[in-house]
Amino acid sequence: MTQGVRQKWVEAAYSEFASLGPDFSLKALSEKSKLPRASLYYHFASKEELLEELLLLHQENINKYHSHLAKNVKSLIPDLYEVVYSFKEGILFHRQLLLHPEKDEFYSLYRSTNEHSFTILLPHIKRLFETNVSNEEFIQFYHTLTDAWYIRLDPNHFSVESMIALAMEIMEHTLGLFSGSISPKSK
Repeated sequence: MTQGVRQKWVEAAYSEFASLGPDFSLKALSEKSKLPRASLYYHFASKEELLEELLLLHQENINKYHSHLAKNVKSLIPDLYEVVYSFKEGILFHRQLLLHPEKDEFYSLYRSTNEHSFTILLPHIKRLFETNVSNEEFIQFYHTLTDAWYIRLDPNHFSVESMIALAMEIMEHTLGLFSGSISPKSK
């Protein structure tokens, strides 16, 4: 029974973090989840310990996400965004990691996850772009696009179509940073 309550706290806090970031209120979390606040401190010594548990859960979700990327993405558009859509809460949690880089463990997890995603997506990205730039420049370009996408992602308008439109808009505006050395292939 107590393990079930602990898991409920973690799941509720994961959702709250995805919506509000790490500064979510434990009181509001207790009210929303209908869990007695006192039971939180039975399972976790502090909010920091709860946050550590959330990062472990997020890592598990990342592993599932990467598995889905590898299995289901045959082309970036629309496959990537269909996978992203199926991991909405994890994507919004991940966005909060970028929005709160003051905690090293947040930004480190955000960046390492994106680097692993890049290795999975690289063949698809290379098919989308013709490039003469070095791999290092291409990786930096990918990080620029990804960071801009997460920052501009609107959690209230989360659909495959809106995510594709956002990615296309960012690519159109960011491509100029490379003086035409990276260009999307014409369809």
